[in-house]
Amino acid sequence: MKISEKWLREWVDPKINSLILSEQIVNSGIEIESIQKISPLFQGVVVGKIISCVRHKKFNFLKIIKVDVGKKNLLNILCKAENCRKEIKVAVAVIGSVLPNNIKINAKKIYDYKSEGMLCSFLELGLSYSNNNEIIEFPKSTPIGIDVNDYFLLEDNIIKVNTTANRPDGLSIMGIARNIAVINNMNIVLLKEKNNPVIKTNQFPIYVNSEEKDVNFFGRVIEKVNINVQTPFWMRKKLFMCEILSENIIMNIINYVLIEIGQPLNVLNSDMIDSFIQIKTNNEKKVFSLKKDLKIVLDKNTLAFFDKSKILFIPGNINSDLLEIDQNTKNIFLVSYSADRESIFNIIKTVGSNKILNYYNHGIDFSLQKYALEYATELIIEICGGNAGTISCYKNNSNLTYSNKIKLYYENINKIAGFFIDSKIFLNILLRLDYKIENKKKYWNVIPPTWRFDILIEEDVIGDILRIYGYDKISLVPLKTSFSHNFCQETNDFKKDYMLDHLSNSLVYRGYYEVITYPFVDPILQKNILLNNEKELFISNPISQDFSCMRRSLWPGLIKTLCYNKNRKQDSLRFFEKGLCFLIDDQRALGVHQQIFLGGVISGFNKKENWCSKRRKVDFYDLKGDLESILELICGLNNYKIKKCKVLGLHPNQSAKIVFNDNLIGNFGKIDPILEEKLDLNSDTFLFELFIDKIFDLKISNNFKVKDYSKFPSSRRDISILISDSILYADIIKVCRNCFLDQEVKINLFDIYKCENAPNKKSLGISFIFQNQRKTLKENEINLMLDYCIKTLINEFQIILRK
Repeated sequence: MKISEKWLREWVDPKINSLILSEQIVNSGIEIESIQKISPLFQGVVVGKIISCVRHKKFNFLKIIKVDVGKKNLLNILCKAENCRKEIKVAVAVIGSVLPNNIKINAKKIYDYKSEGMLCSFLELGLSYSNNNEIIEFPKSTPIGIDVNDYFLLEDNIIKVNTTANRPDGLSIMGIARNIAVINNMNIVLLKEKNNPVIKTNQFPIYVNSEEKDVNFFGRVIEKVNINVQTPFWMRKKLFMCEILSENIIMNIINYVLIEIGQPLNVLNSDMIDSFIQIKTNNEKKVFSLKKDLKIVLDKNTLAFFDKSKILFIPGNINSDLLEIDQNTKNIFLVSYSADRESIFNIIKTVGSNKILNYYNHGIDFSLQKYALEYATELIIEICGGNAGTISCYKNNSNLTYSNKIKLYYENINKIAGFFIDSKIFLNILLRLDYKIENKKKYWNVIPPTWRFDILIEEDVIGDILRIYGYDKISLVPLKTSFSHNFCQETNDFKKDYMLDHLSNSLVYRGYYEVITYPFVDPILQKNILLNNEKELFISNPISQDFSCMRRSLWPGLIKTLCYNKNRKQDSLRFFEKGLCFLIDDQRALGVHQQIFLGGVISGFNKKENWCSKRRKVDFYDLKGDLESILELICGLNNYKIKKCKVLGLHPNQSAKIVFNDNLIGNFGKIDPILEEKLDLNSDTFLFELFIDKIFDLKISNNFKVKDYSKFPSSRRDISILISDSILYADIIKVCRNCFLDQEVKINLFDIYKCENAPNKKSLGISFIFQNQRKTLKENEINLMLDYCIKTLINEFQIILRK
C-alpha cells in the first residue's frame, strides 16, 4: 500500500522530519518497502481567469479565449477543451513554462490566430493516469496569478508500506497515525459521528441461510446519483499519489475511504437487485460470471450474496457482471460487510487473492463498518448528489466481535522483557493504545482494541508495550544459564538426534546439500504434489497465500528449492531436509500429530562436468543406491524391503515403498510426469521420504553397534542359475539369506543375462562370500552350506543350475 506523507500528517503531525517519521513507522511494526520523493513535473504554470470565450469562425471545435493571469495584458489562447467557458479559473502554461517531458511553451500562430500559452488538464501536468483531457477548473476563491505548484502543494513523499497478517492496523492511514501518535504521546484527529439524513425509506430486506457463518452486513440504497461528475482535486491528488486513481467517481470515493480508515466498501447497481439480499453458501456448484466474459466455478462451501434469483457478489468485492456500475447508473447500493476467516480463505483458494481480499484476510475492524458506510455516503451526496435510504443491517458476529480479556501480571512483564519497566509507564502505553484496563489485586485484565486481532495472550500484550517503549531503550544483557546433563544416560531424543545426524552425514558424503524450508506451504502446491484430498491444517494468520497451511510432507519445500536452483542454471542437484511434518489427528492434543521426516530430491546430471568421463542424467537407480546406503545404517543390511508400488505424486511405473518389519517407513521414485510438466522442471526429478519417528519406534537403534571384523580368511563361491522372468531378485536373495541364519555370508548379484534359447527366462550370477568370526571354514563345510541353499532354491523357485 502506498500513502502520502502529507495525507498522514493531516491525521497526526509530530514535529519530526521525514526520516525520523519513517523510522517510527518501522519501529511500530510496519515495514516500509520504499520512500519516493515527489517533485512537480512542471514549472511556470499559473492560475488564470477566462475573460471571454468564443468559437472559431472556421473550425467549430476551437475556442478563442482571453485569459487574465494577473498581468497588464490579457493573453490570447486557443483551446479545444469541451469544458472551456467564460468566468472559470484554469491552469495556464504561459510562454516560457515547462511541462512534463521537458515540453517548453512558446508563442505560436494557429489558424491565423496568435496563441500565447496553453490551458492545461491534469493529464498534461502529469497529475493523472486517465485520458480525460478536460482542463482543470479551480474554485472561484483561488487567487489569480498564483503558481499552481504552490496551490497544489505537490512536493510530497510517497511511502510504500507492507504489513504482516497479524497487523491489519497497518493497512490504513488512520492505523499508521494511531501508532505514530502513541510513540510521540500525541492525539490523532478524532472521528466525527456521521448520520446522513434519510430521504428515502426504501431498503432491501436481508435474509441469512448460513447460520454457522459469522457475517456483519450493512447496506443502503442511494438514489439519483450523478456518476459523471469530476472527482474533486483534493481527492484526485491523494489517490493519484497512492496510485489508485480511477475515472469512476464512486470507485474513487470507495478507495479514498479504504486508504484513509482501512474499511473496504462495495457498490452495486441497485436497479439490478431483485427484491431482497440473501447471505448463504451454495447448495451446489455454480458458475459465476464476471466482467470481460470471465467465469469462475463456486463450490458448495463458498459464501456468496444473492438476491431472489442470482448471485450478486462474493467477498472480495467480486461482483457479477450484471451488477457493475457504469456511466448510466442512477441508483446504487452501497455495502459494508465482513465475514469469518474460513469463508474468506475458501474464496482465496478459488479465485486467488486481490487487494480487497487481502484486507478481509488480515481482518476488518467491525466497530468501523457502519461509520465507513456513513462516511462514504456523505462524500457521495456531497460530490455526486443523491438521496440516502435507510441502512439495512444484519449481525451474526459472535466470533467477529469477540473481546479477548487477557490477564497481565506485573512480574511477568519484567521477566519476559528482561529489564525493569515502571508500572506507570506501561499502563500509560496501554491506555494510549486504546486497551481497556481493569485493575485486580495480583494482575490487570486488559482488553485489546477492536482492530488488534493478533493480541491473544499475555506475551502479545507485553510485545505491544515494548514496541512503543522502544527497542533501542532495551539494554543488551548477555543471557546466563547453567545446566547439567548425564551423558551416560542416553534418552530417546538423544538417540534419535544421533541417528538423524548419522543419516545427514551419509547423505552429505554422497553429494547432497542440506536445506531448511518453511514448515508452512502453499496448499495448492501441496495438493498438486501429494495428489490426495486429505484435510489441510490451515494457519489462522498466514503471512501470505503461499504460506497458509502446515506441510504434510517435505516434498513441497524441496521441489520449490529445486525449481529455484534450476532457474539459476544449476544442472546437478541433490538436496535433503529433515524436519517436522504435521498431520491432522483427532486423537492427539490439539488435533495435530507431528512427525519427523527425512526427505530428498535429485535431478539433472549425476556428477559435475569433468574432462575424464561422460556425464549422464540421474535415474531411479541413483536414488535407490543412495537410499540403500542410509537404510543399511538404520535398518541393517537384510532387514528392509523395497517393493514396487504406486505412490501418490510419483510416476506409476517408477515408484516404490520401503518396508521394515512389515511396516511402511518411506517412499521414493520419479515425480509424476503431469506434475513435472506443470512445475516446468524440464528434466527427470526423483524424490524420497523416510518416516524417522516410525523407524525409531520400531526399535532399530541397536543396529549402530560396532562389530569386530573377522581375522580369518574368507572364501568365495559363485553360482549361475536360470529362473523365470516373473521372479524378483529380492525374493531369491531373501531365501538365500534364510539359509545362512547362523553364518555371516555376503550375498551379491553380479550378473544378469538373457538369451534367445530360453524365452521368459533370465540367468542370474550370484556370489557368496563365507567368513567366520572364530575359525577358518573348511571346504566341505562351505560346500554343504551352498548345496543346502541350491536345493532350497530348486524347491522354492524351480531354478536350473547352469554350469
